[in-house]
Amino acid sequence: MFEIPTATIHLFHVAMTTNGLAILSPHRQSRRYAVRFRVRSCSAAAKDGGLNIASFGQVLMAFAIVSVMGIVSQVDAAGGGPDQKADAMPADPATLATIKGAIALARKGELAQASDVKESMGDPVARNVVEWAILRSNNNDVDFRRYVAFISDNPGWPNIGLLRRRAEAALWKERLDPQTVRAYLDQPLTAQGKFALARALLLEGHRADSQNLVREAWRYDNFSGDLEAQVLDVFRDLITDADHKARMDMQLYAGDVDGAVRSANRAGGNAPVIAKARVAVIKKAADAKAQLDGVPAEARGDIGYIFSRAQWLRREEKAGEAAELILSVPSNPTQALDADQWWIERRFVSRTLLDLGDAKTAYRVASAAAVPSRENYRVEHQFTSGWIALRFLNDASTALAHFAKVGQGTSNPITLARASYWQGRAAEHLGKTNDARAHYETAARYSTAYYGQLARARLGLKDIVMRSPPDLATARLDVVRAIEILYAIGERDLIAGGVAELGERSMDMAMLAAVGEVAARHNDARGMVLLGKAALGRGLPLEHFAFPSVGIPDYRAIGPEVEPGIVYAIARQESSFNQRAISSAGAVGLMQVTPDAARSVATKFRVAYDEKRLLDDQTYNVQLGAAALGDLIKYCRGSYILSFVGYNAGRGRVKDWIAKYGDPRDPKIDPIDWVERIPFSETRNYVQRVLENLQVYRMRLGRGSKLLIESDLRRGTRSN
Repeated sequence: MFEIPTATIHLFHVAMTTNGLAILSPHRQSRRYAVRFRVRSCSAAAKDGGLNIASFGQVLMAFAIVSVMGIVSQVDAAGGGPDQKADAMPADPATLATIKGAIALARKGELAQASDVKESMGDPVARNVVEWAILRSNNNDVDFRRYVAFISDNPGWPNIGLLRRRAEAALWKERLDPQTVRAYLDQPLTAQGKFALARALLLEGHRADSQNLVREAWRYDNFSGDLEAQVLDVFRDLITDADHKARMDMQLYAGDVDGAVRSANRAGGNAPVIAKARVAVIKKAADAKAQLDGVPAEARGDIGYIFSRAQWLRREEKAGEAAELILSVPSNPTQALDADQWWIERRFVSRTLLDLGDAKTAYRVASAAAVPSRENYRVEHQFTSGWIALRFLNDASTALAHFAKVGQGTSNPITLARASYWQGRAAEHLGKTNDARAHYETAARYSTAYYGQLARARLGLKDIVMRSPPDLATARLDVVRAIEILYAIGERDLIAGGVAELGERSMDMAMLAAVGEVAARHNDARGMVLLGKAALGRGLPLEHFAFPSVGIPDYRAIGPEVEPGIVYAIARQESSFNQRAISSAGAVGLMQVTPDAARSVATKFRVAYDEKRLLDDQTYNVQLGAAALGDLIKYCRGSYILSFVGYNAGRGRVKDWIAKYGDPRDPKIDPIDWVERIPFSETRNYVQRVLENLQVYRMRLGRGSKLLIESDLRRGTRSN
């Protein structure tokens, strides 16, 4: 690679490569922000440290493109935040206005008009932005070939998975020829895709293959009653009563009561009476026991029936009987079994048994579960089994075997840190000091994760280490510029959905980093955290975006002072920095404050309460949320664990769980175990995530990189 001397161009390095020109920012030696451009000819020879006139003209052209796009930016010392907001526009004002208008038309369902506007545009990226918005719009009538064309031409764009699913739906609806269907559908993602392929196979005479696809989708995919009717019109002869029964079970596990009743009636036999009893349990009906008892004796061996009866027993505080029933289930049942839902129920029963002092049965209930399908449940299954074995049964060897399986098949730092940390604890218990240290060192690599931080503390490491973001060389300019356009026209909700999906799917590290930089330059903490958190969850080095140091406005404290890192840690976990977020419980804004809590805080600290401002004014939201948090910390006598429990689950739970599990402020109580004893998975995860966030944010906000995780867990004790 030949580079123009910096004396020639003071602000940028410009590189000539066989692939084109690269303009490289020299501001940081540790990482070079680069954008590469293909040009028509890159064969001009460089002589004596200079370029000929033609190729230098190409450099200037590339420089102009970069300037317009605002791609190259300087990053702050912490990495992942701009020194100043870019003023450059990704397109001229008229083009931006046209794009904005076309997207508005698409939202209103006026797709023909939006498409006409798109076709009138000369800018190919601008056209793609409009087309992407049209294809993403709800209730559109876009045909299959239009989806396929966009997916084929733009495989790296956001939401390609969504567009693929919609293409499969269009394929089912349009009834295209079998050759076209089979050419596109190799591994269908959706039920509609499976049915479209099955129909094509049936038309070509492949009845057995068609039936296999239909039965698989019918048994295991959740879809509407309308689609059920369409499928029965085509495939009724291929679907058996056993398939209807399996569908009934799937729908009941999913809580789809109406769908389950339809399937039960189609299945016949004992299915309707089983469904009726299970529905009563789902609805927590007063006659649930009577309905369960009304199921004929010969049907009570049904796996779904056993599940619902065990659930009812557990809710009636008969955990021992529930455990006995659960343990009667064969390890390899031939009947339909939703391993995820069974694990959830086993987890409830197992933890209840722990509370009752029956750790041995609690271990059996947890460890004997069928392997769940979802990664987080698989992790819970092995971790819970190992934790009970180690901390309640004093069986470190068994625990070590479980902990070794926790991190299998994942690249998530939170999970990998947990697996290695607890392997270290088990090895330490067995007296295997060298093995324990090796496991702690592995966990310590993940220093943004709760158990990685605890491992670092155990090793005497006092700091947080964050990986540098990747270089931006070879970043996909079309995607990056599309994101810039969306920012320019104020489409942050579209951006949020797009960047989150990119973080979950894309392996284009340069593009992900470039998109993160765009979000950073626009001070979009929400976009940064959605991108960064999703990518970090796959092990990608985007910590700087996963923990944005913007997003909380300056505010005047009205209650007890709260450490700034805690406010950031809470907002990241509660709302992902989305001021417009509204929870199912009615909590709103950055800090997810409920109107009742906000009103109480406002009254206590003598400020005016305005419910509309709670959602519309992020400064007001943070002001009240921070006051509520500060008041809670004071109420909990400084305990961060209890304060975070209270913020998530309410002050009543703080009292309840102290009564059950002891007080984590007591020096005799292990706070790590206390957090793991929290019975609500959401709250347990919440406390761990907020604590790990806090460690990172102290560094990100310039409060030093010293690791305080152990003292944070112990806050509120007499020694603190």
